[in-house]
Amino acid sequence: MKQLQQDSPIRMHPALFQIMLCVLALTVCQALAAAEVYTWTDENGVVHFSDAPPESGESARLQVEEIYRPGSVEALPTPSDAPAEAAVHSGEPEAEPPLSAAQQRREQILRDRAERQEEAAEAERLCGLHRQRLEQMEPARRVFYTDESGESVRMDDDRRMALIDESKQFLADNCRG
Repeated sequence: MKQLQQDSPIRMHPALFQIMLCVLALTVCQALAAAEVYTWTDENGVVHFSDAPPESGESARLQVEEIYRPGSVEALPTPSDAPAEAAVHSGEPEAEPPLSAAQQRREQILRDRAERQEEAAEAERLCGLHRQRLEQMEPARRVFYTDESGESVRMDDDRRMALIDESKQFLADNCRG
């Protein structure tokens, strides 16, 4: 009888037994990974995750398998990128979740960058106008402009020189080259 116990399949093939245990563990883990997860935000703004929905209030049901795949190199989708992945538990549309501090900072950086680009574009436009004014007024001794009544009037030399000086000063203070 002792001879039979010593020749059990576990003792004869320990590697096969270990492989079978690994397969069983992976099967259980995969079933758990595909489980439903509920998320909700409480009255204090704290986000909760659970395998059961809250007793009161609204929650969203997430399919974990669709959101996270181990070994994936793709970025995880954000709720705003993939609204079809979350089904609302209470039947009402879910409000946008509050932005994290990092997301708020990124958006502020983008707004600041866009504002700087707009300011730079406006400065370049004004520089172009002042350069154009200099090109028109500096070489000409006689500058004509159209007044309010639509008549062509000659600009006096003092006014012409004041505009030239104003443009030169603007270009020196605000423009490159």
